Parts: sequence; C-alpha cells; structure tokens
Amino acid sequence: MKRFELVKREDHYGLYNEDGHKIAATIDGCNSKLSKQNCDEIFGVVDINKWANEKVDNRFNETDGYHKFVYVDGIVDGFNKAMELNKDKLFTAEDMRQAYDDGMNNIDADGCVIDDPDEDFIDTLKCIQQPTEIEVEIITRPYTNVNEGFVLESIREPKLDENGCLILRKV
Repeated sequence: MKRFELVKREDHYGLYNEDGHKIAATIDGCNSKLSKQNCDEIFGVVDINKWANEKVDNRFNETDGYHKFVYVDGIVDGFNKAMELNKDKLFTAEDMRQAYDDGMNNIDADGCVIDDPDEDFIDTLKCIQQPTEIEVEIITRPYTNVNEGFVLESIREPKLDENGCLILRKV
C-alpha cells in the first residue's frame, strides 16, 4: 500500500506523494479533492457543533427543540470562549512535567550536564507540538477491467466519498 503525506496548512490541507508532488487538496486547483472533515478527523480537530449536538441528543425530547438549541448554543459559545482565553497557553501541566523530567535526566549527582541538552530539548518539543504532517494512505477498492469475458487488468482504484473526495486513513 502506498503511503502519502497529509500536510496541514494555514487555510487548507494538501496530500503529497513520495516525490513531494501535491496530488490532492481541500482547495480548488488539484485533480483530486480532499474532504476537510476527513482531514480534520485525521489531525484530531474537534467539530464542536457536531460534538455538542451528539452529546445533548438524548437529553431533550422532540417537543423541547428550543431548549436543546439553547443548550447546544451555550456549549459551543463556552467552548469557543475557552479556546479564545487559552490560545496563548500552549502546553499542559503534563507537557511541562515531561520537559522537566527530560532536563533532569541530563544532570548527574554533581549537577553536571551528562548529555546534549539541546538534542533532548528538541525531542521534547517535537512530542508536545501539534503535528503539521501525518502519514496517510488512500482507501482503495478493487477494480477489474473485463472485456468480452476476459480480465484485461485487475487493479485497485481510490474509493471516493459522496462528494467525490479521496478517503484517507492515518497509517
């Protein structure tokens, strides 16, 4: 199975082959299209509206639609406000604990540095930063070209979603 690299850009996603050529994107201009929703799921981006609606579906009956709407709206507004207030807070307490532990592992009993702290620092940063590139594969389905009862070729072709977008899976 071929592997590709899905890259998250500021305003879109791009899919690149092993030669570094862009073969699909969520924006116009490529031969093949990608679904932003599929790419968001691979990168772990939360669709807060979808999540809130799923969470409250069982709390309200059919006749209480207004209250459900207000409840969902409150969850979405609260989540967005929390994201706004925390946009500068990039690391969790666990991330900081890991960085501290990594630093302490480089110091011997006399307080002298025993390893290259710059190398460990870079490794720590890599593991706590959001990725911008993820290795993926294109979901395929078998395709057999038959002419007058003879199999001319048997290949795998990309499986597309209902909007004609390639379907990707994280490797």
